[in-house]
Amino acid sequence: MADQWKTDQWFTSPWTFAPELTKNYDFQKNIQIHDVTLRDGEQQTGVVFRREEKVAIAKQLDALHVHRIEAGMPAVSDQDKGAIKDIASLGLKNSKIFAFARCIPAEIKVVKECGVDGVVIEIPASDHMIKEAYGWTFERAMKAS
Repeated sequence: MADQWKTDQWFTSPWTFAPELTKNYDFQKNIQIHDVTLRDGEQQTGVVFRREEKVAIAKQLDALHVHRIEAGMPAVSDQDKGAIKDIASLGLKNSKIFAFARCIPAEIKVVKECGVDGVVIEIPASDHMIKEAYGWTFERAMKAS
């Protein structure tokens, strides 16, 4: 395809296909996709998925054979926790369901209650995150990690 960067459905920067970038491509044969739409997608202004929308999106991601779906952060709210439980109970054929948590035992416990396949744990690494987001000392962050 002469313009592989542009079709009737897709537009990607033509620089993605520049020979000086692609000459050293050596991708693994078994790349897996980890989708964060259901958690990170809601961090955009004005975007809030309803519970049934999260379930519908998860079903579509499974139909697309996405390997891992990060369904959300159950410690955020009962609504998020409920949606994650709903998604985990679907028995999707192609996708494993993960939840997101900070490195706080109580949050890991909530993830476990959701019945997901795994957990993505945030470990604060910058002074700003440790002090401002968590309100911790550096020593506490190291111990939690």
